[in-house]
Amino acid sequence: MFMGLPGSGKGTQAKLLAETLGFERFSTGDRFRELREGEGALADRVRAAYDSGLLFPDWFATYLFENAMLNLSVEKGIVFDGYPRNLAQSQIFHETAEWLGREYKVVNLAVPQEEALRRQIERAKVDHRPDSATEEQIRIRFAEYDTCTAPMLEYFKANGTLVEIDGTPSVEEIAADIKAKLA
Repeated sequence: MFMGLPGSGKGTQAKLLAETLGFERFSTGDRFRELREGEGALADRVRAAYDSGLLFPDWFATYLFENAMLNLSVEKGIVFDGYPRNLAQSQIFHETAEWLGREYKVVNLAVPQEEALRRQIERAKVDHRPDSATEEQIRIRFAEYDTCTAPMLEYFKANGTLVEIDGTPSVEEIAADIKAKLA
């Protein structure tokens, strides 16, 4: 599972690791973007929340996570990007993995806020991301991270699953560091 500020490189590194290991990849952000592009009341609600840069309700993100875990073949591994995002979800993640007998590691990509902000602004231009179109939206996401997500680091550190990674070098250097620390 990948953690880090928005713009820390979680999606990029999750894709690379999943490809390297032959694992599936599950991104709540990708799933929310798929739902956002749909039609109807759910798509409208998802679009409104997504475009304002806010996190989705716990129950919704947890539903998507549990659905992915419960439908995963026992022979297959999975890389998560974007779930969990708060302490309650972390506990659900841990309990679900434990109940299913699946070991896991949490990779935290440490990146300074100003670097993550720069990356988000660039990504918004290239990928046309409405959740990162303005500095104000990005700062809202950073505040959500500080309040909801950052406390999870201590939880995973305490249960021995946290792996700290410097997320500032090149994509290739970060990927190599992740592989080395997970080996």
